[in-house]
Amino acid sequence: MSQIFAHRGASGLYPENTMKAFKEAEKSGCDGIELDVQRTKDGHLVVIHDETVNRTTNGKGIVESLTLKQIRALDASYNKKKWYSNNKVPTLDEVLEWLGGNSLLCNIELKNDKVDYKGMEEEVLQKIADYNLDSRIIYSSFNIQSIIRLRELDASASIAPIYSKKGVNPSLLASSLTANAIHANHRVMTPALMNACQRMNIPVRLYTLNDPAKLKIWMNAGLGGVITDFPDRAVKVRDSLHRKDK
Repeated sequence: MSQIFAHRGASGLYPENTMKAFKEAEKSGCDGIELDVQRTKDGHLVVIHDETVNRTTNGKGIVESLTLKQIRALDASYNKKKWYSNNKVPTLDEVLEWLGGNSLLCNIELKNDKVDYKGMEEEVLQKIADYNLDSRIIYSSFNIQSIIRLRELDASASIAPIYSKKGVNPSLLASSLTANAIHANHRVMTPALMNACQRMNIPVRLYTLNDPAKLKIWMNAGLGGVITDFPDRAVKVRDSLHRKDK
């Protein structure tokens, strides 16, 4: 059965990468959440997708050049501000503490493919150990060197490289990195490529797959997981397929 991860939380309806989006995702019945990690000027790990705060907050600036206090002063409601306000950029600690009160999985994407956050792998792994959440975390990144570093640091970690370009052989990419799964943009995945991964026991998780009809096709084909802006839709599709199987 396909796992369902809420992409930056239930970001189709709520401000992405905020506690509001994560808490609403939990209500949908999904299996887990996906989030992005960057680092502030004063060394704090914060949950935000872009390298700047421009798109998702009412402020401007580069995340690595702003302090935690400056970032926390911003409203992260961005294009949902018509309905929501006063949503803060969470720290990774804040999300991990919340995860301690539920059973959700968490896919942490290290956003270090454009900014060289030195030592981020060690920091994130240590945070997870501090909160005793090792068994519920999936680490992913577009940065291949970061994937390699994560594996060097923790042989048992669940790791998945991300890719979005055509021409990549996902089964070869995952196996060469001793990864546990592959995270692919749904537009570049094909049935043949997924079959090759399945033959090698490499789960395929597709992002950002929101269309119910396409979800149904891929789930029927044995999709390992989906990372979606609308977890409630995906849960409904999965439930309908499960009922038919009975």
